Amino acid sequence: MRTQPFPLRTPAGPWALSALALGLALVASAGCTPTDPLASSVNADLARQSQLTKKLRADLAAQKAKAEQGDAEAQLAVAQIYFTGKGVDVDHVEAARWFEMAAKGGNAEAAYRLGLFRDYGLAAPAPDPAAAVPWFQQAAKAGHLKAQLHLAAMLDQGRGVPRDASGAVTWYEAAAKQGDLSAQMATANKYALGEGVPTDPAGAARWYRAAADQGSALAQYNLGFSYEQGAGVPRDFYEAERWYRAAAEQGLADAQFALGSLYGEAEGERFDPFEAYNWVFIAAQDGYPGALRMLQGLQRNLDARDRENAESIAREWMARRARSQAPAPEQP
Repeated sequence: MRTQPFPLRTPAGPWALSALALGLALVASAGCTPTDPLASSVNADLARQSQLTKKLRADLAAQKAKAEQGDAEAQLAVAQIYFTGKGVDVDHVEAARWFEMAAKGGNAEAAYRLGLFRDYGLAAPAPDPAAAVPWFQQAAKAGHLKAQLHLAAMLDQGRGVPRDASGAVTWYEAAAKQGDLSAQMATANKYALGEGVPTDPAGAARWYRAAADQGSALAQYNLGFSYEQGAGVPRDFYEAERWYRAAAEQGLADAQFALGSLYGEAEGERFDPFEAYNWVFIAAQDGYPGALRMLQGLQRNLDARDRENAESIAREWMARRARSQAPAPEQP
């Protein structure tokens, strides 16, 4: 009875020849002859892996030749090879050495990677956030987005460096200007709360809008609140409704309750008791605090049939949303 050999993959490191010998042994143990299709398949796979190993080693040699001449991009490439183990054994110490050379040559990506090495304690006895900060600073000043975010968080938390809320805002905003959603939200919150900068509702609204335009439900809710309160923007209930609804449709319970409350204001411009009941009912199903109590108050504005219709519409909406969020079934 012929047994199926294990799938063979020749390592890129110094065990390539051993793997080749192992593959041939497996072929032999399976009772294959040189002309057997199984043997041909295994041999072809081994040949491909051998060619790949030769190519990876040739690439490393070529990059090293340039790196040793001071080419920062090549130094970065060599560092990445040692970090990932393509064609060589994984070697974090050697990777860090080449990252540092590239960083000193002005390569921002290398400075960022070296900062990560120091921060997480790779190629070192222990993490050293303080040693990471200068490398993140170098990369951040060169416009490296991830370095700006990392440095902002370290300054915000006082990790590896004295806490500096103002410096954190500077780097959050630099990353926000590059379009990073998390940085836009962080910057908006800093302006809204006056952390590291004077309280600036207009600045907060500006960055909430940037994040809202990227689809952030929380930013949409906060922007809706800004319009409802007239905080940093002209008071506008239509704009408040628009942004609350955008966030509510994404399932944010805070926005669902806020939208229902906006519709439920008897003296408000957007008074609509049916829509109010609908959205507060949805928020109540999500367990939003105070939603059940508000539903009781809204019942006075609707007869029993309207309440049943509103609840039916709400349940249908929740069912559609649950279906849209369900993972796709696995294909057989």
